Amino acid sequence: MLVQSFRYIFATMNTYGESLEHALSTQIRVEMLGREMEQQELAEKVGINRVTMNRYLKGHSSMPMPIFFKVAEALDLSPRELMERAEARIAQ
Repeated sequence: MLVQSFRYIFATMNTYGESLEHALSTQIRVEMLGREMEQQELAEKVGINRVTMNRYLKGHSSMPMPIFFKVAEALDLSPRELMERAEARIAQ
C-alpha cells in the first residue's frame, strides 16, 4: 500500500512537472511574441546558441535553472513573474 502511494505521488509530481515545463515553454514563446523577439535574439541575450534555445522551447531538453533566470531577465520579467504566468496556464 505504501509503495503504491509513493508511486501515485511520484506519477502526479512527474505529470505536474511535465505540465509546468510545457507551460513555461509556451509562456516564454508568448512573451517573445509580445516583444517581437526571435529565438536567436533571446538566445544571444541569454548567452546560448539558438539550437539549444530551440531544444528548451520545444521540450526536447529541460531548461537549467540558471538559464531560466537569464531568460526571465532577457524578457524584462522577474523569474517569479514568468513562473506565475506559466503556472496560470496549467490552471486553465
